[in-house]
Amino acid sequence: MADYCYQCTEKLIGISGDKNDLKGLSTPADTAKGIAPVVLCEGCGPIQVNHLGVCISKDCFEKHGA
Repeated sequence: MADYCYQCTEKLIGISGDKNDLKGLSTPADTAKGIAPVVLCEGCGPIQVNHLGVCISKDCFEKHGA
């Protein structure tokens, strides 16, 4: 099954980004410390996401973190 970040969920699937596949892989405390899991988003490629599943990578294919 394909996984999408917050931004790609809204752009490519057309539903609220709150329902993204990569949400909840870390905690708000991790995000506050700058800790983010490395994941594969089918729209962005290999990226890092925060606890909400928001792409924070500056070098993703879609340039979400730029």
